[in-house]
Amino acid sequence: MPEQAIRVLLVEDNQGLLDTLADVLWSVGMDVGKAIDAPAAFALLAQGRYDVAVVDMVMPGPSGVDVIRRLKESAPDTRIIIATAYHDNQLLQEARTLGVDRTVQKPADPAALIALIKDLASLRPDAR
Repeated sequence: MPEQAIRVLLVEDNQGLLDTLADVLWSVGMDVGKAIDAPAAFALLAQGRYDVAVVDMVMPGPSGVDVIRRLKESAPDTRIIIATAYHDNQLLQEARTLGVDRTVQKPADPAALIALIKDLASLRPDAR
């Protein structure tokens, strides 16, 4: 029986970066949900669960912290990676308090991000 694809939620307000990251993850067989902002992420979360979420911290409107809160409420087993180009200690500390697994600096190395997503997906209680 074939292995199920890792389901990844990408939340990124830069459309070009969102599309590029999604293409890279699709190219290695991951199932990717793309959200340009927090409301789009909330809509995707209402439709299904994800193994790993890669969340931009600073976005117009609700922040990455708001997305993380929603993830922890609706899908507490989802592993979370913060992707940020900014170093805001208060936001990062709040995210860590909510249970973020890793933080990566943007732009992230695609190979390293793929490896991190695979590692985190394997830590889920229902990992394949």
